[in-house]
Amino acid sequence: MADDLIDIFDEDMNLLGTALKSQAHREGLWHRTFHCWLAKEDDDGKIRLWLQLRDATKDIFPNKLDISAAGHIKAGEEVKDAYREIEEELGIKLNKDDIIKLFTSKEIYQNDTIYNREFQMVYMAVVSGTPYKAVLQPKEVVGLYSVDIDEFADLLDGKVKSIEAKGIKSNPDSSYTLEYCFIEKDDVAPHSRDYYDKALSMIKRFIINSKKD
Repeated sequence: MADDLIDIFDEDMNLLGTALKSQAHREGLWHRTFHCWLAKEDDDGKIRLWLQLRDATKDIFPNKLDISAAGHIKAGEEVKDAYREIEEELGIKLNKDDIIKLFTSKEIYQNDTIYNREFQMVYMAVVSGTPYKAVLQPKEVVGLYSVDIDEFADLLDGKVKSIEAKGIKSNPDSSYTLEYCFIEKDDVAPHSRDYYDKALSMIKRFIINSKKD
């Protein structure tokens, strides 16, 4: 994980200065992150969401299924410039204008080694194809899976115990294995329920409304 210089803020998101990412995570300094959810509508009209599997060595949510692509916004960088994370983590090339702003969220995460306080700048993009052609960033992302967005919401609500996911997982020799598996709620990064509610409903609404234009 690169120890980049990032902007730091007070709790009202007023800019205070800069710090290294490691310092921000050690001292609980407020900073900004970029989240981008990738989704597509299948031929049968079902909307599928792409989830990345984080590497087991990550400081935050190791070995959990999480946002399609995410990363820190570097010092002085415009928020939308962080769309580079999509290609860096997944090898998927998109244009800056392909991403759509959804909302901004605040999240605090703390364990024995990290105190993370961040403003999450949440975006989405509509993609084509499948996760099978992704090129995953070593030591960051070890899998990419597609799930039905409604089934994923039911999983988070506890309405079902597991749902089907399909995608790829990386092997130690840098090859990939195609996977059809079942995931449970404990496999998913524990963002707030409010965060997931907003993200899923806005993604679904955008894709449905885009068909009416």
